[in-house]
Amino acid sequence: MNRNELSIRLAQERNITKVQSDEIINTLFEIIRQALKDEGKVCIKDFGTFLVKKRKGREVKAIGSEEVIEIPDILELKLRVSKSMKDYLNDQED
Repeated sequence: MNRNELSIRLAQERNITKVQSDEIINTLFEIIRQALKDEGKVCIKDFGTFLVKKRKGREVKAIGSEEVIEIPDILELKLRVSKSMKDYLNDQED
């Protein structure tokens, strides 16, 4: 499912226009994006936790030469799936 399909589905489920559902989705994603930038973590009950993790830079040798390439530190986004979501996906609901 892509963002457009999600918007159409939301509009159908909530009996709203696609424009309204687009606005809701855009607002929700912007709030999540800003929270990740500010706090580094967003928990959504029964879904999972989005975490921003720092990956330390390193030096690697280029294949076929002795040149050393410096890879800088970067921030990565991780998703830690909740137990209830894992159970749902595996049809093991209580």
